[in-house]
Amino acid sequence: MFNWGYALIGLFIGWLSGMASAAYKVHGAQNQGYQSILGLSILGFLIFSASFGIEWFFMGLVEIFVGISVGIKMGK
Repeated sequence: MFNWGYALIGLFIGWLSGMASAAYKVHGAQNQGYQSILGLSILGFLIFSASFGIEWFFMGLVEIFVGISVGIKMGK
């Protein structure tokens, strides 16, 4: 069950980042503070993933990139 929760956290962080990126590009919203907080959460998530091994670090990258892709598509 931990792995599903872990995957959902990675996807959710990526989704929020993608939505923020899409909103910034489309609407010109000034959300630099929000984007920096999301950047720090991505970094923290990847460090947490790497603490379990390099393979989990790469899985964390995949989860975040999938979430960002979904968030950008949903934000348009």
